[in-house]
Amino acid sequence: MTRKREKNKGLTNSRIYIKNNRYYFFSANYTISPIDGKARQWHSLCLVSDGELNARLAAQKIISHNTQTDEEGNFPTHFKNYASYVFKKRAKEAPKDLPRLLMHETANKNLNGIFETIETAFRQFNIVDVLPVDIASFVDQWEGKRMAQVYQSRLSDFFKWACRRGYRAENPCREISVAKPKKRSRYITDDEFNEVKEALLMGLDGQPTRSGKMVSCYVDLCFLLYQRTTEIRLLRWDQITSEGILFTPTKTEKSSGAKVQVPMTQAVQDVLSRARQAYPEREIKSEYVIHTHDLKPYTTTGIGSAWKRAAQRAGVSNATLKDLRAKAMTDAKRDGYTVKQISVGGAHTDEEMTESYIKLRETPVSEVVLKLPVKKQPEK
Repeated sequence: MTRKREKNKGLTNSRIYIKNNRYYFFSANYTISPIDGKARQWHSLCLVSDGELNARLAAQKIISHNTQTDEEGNFPTHFKNYASYVFKKRAKEAPKDLPRLLMHETANKNLNGIFETIETAFRQFNIVDVLPVDIASFVDQWEGKRMAQVYQSRLSDFFKWACRRGYRAENPCREISVAKPKKRSRYITDDEFNEVKEALLMGLDGQPTRSGKMVSCYVDLCFLLYQRTTEIRLLRWDQITSEGILFTPTKTEKSSGAKVQVPMTQAVQDVLSRARQAYPEREIKSEYVIHTHDLKPYTTTGIGSAWKRAAQRAGVSNATLKDLRAKAMTDAKRDGYTVKQISVGGAHTDEEMTESYIKLRETPVSEVVLKLPVKKQPEK
């Protein structure tokens, strides 16, 4: 039983409440805001001074945005409920530290865009009428691209959710296969690696760049520790001991929970020392090893842009920061480490995943040496 209102009884049954001098609309399920596209339970409507009428109109827009209209089938209604279920689950999994929380919110924004695209495409369908051919027609718009897999995976998850609740008896996505996009095979050579690092330190004007020393440390750590770029970008000093660095990769934290401790070496110590001195004018130090002049961790876009500009200055094309991990694993194999050893260090759940990193970048050398056929001499 819901608790009766003690104040603002004129708003009873409206699901509108007053908090901090603002009107808010409350939804038991996560609903999508028509203003910013974000899913939430509490929606800010307007200031109390704007009046109750404006608050009610704003609330009605939210309700209309999240309910079925006469021109559409029931797919959007079910899909909105599914989206609410997904965002509610993701809200419980939201990280507490700010940098990862910002990444989480960006992922939510991207996910909401995917949801809107799916909902628009299937707006006129009833959920039981969606056939495998309809799924194929939709995902084939991105044939050969990663987004085809993303959309098919999300639709498949939606229909699993629908089957579990009895809205349909089977998942139409099971009958559709999506071609995987071509995997990257780019190998950054040692010369290219060092040329980009040198370019990080010097701008086009011939003057030292402000962030070059720090980003150069980031590049070295990406190679030496060969973890995912996010783990290096958000590496904290409290993860580092004299014995090594403990990583709990974000990507596998909620699945395999894989952890790995990378041993401390002299090469790693040298890079960490350089990182401490990257901004000598700053007396206060950041909790993050790799950080901006303002002591904040770099964003994915910020550090990616620094790499991209340096690569352009160095004349190195089609090389990304993620290629550094593949280079590290490939070089480790060349130096005599086994795939199993490399797999453990990379926090991979199986060696096959490690092999896929390496094989695409190794150039096999044939050991077969042939001789030209010799013409047989006629018998005398």
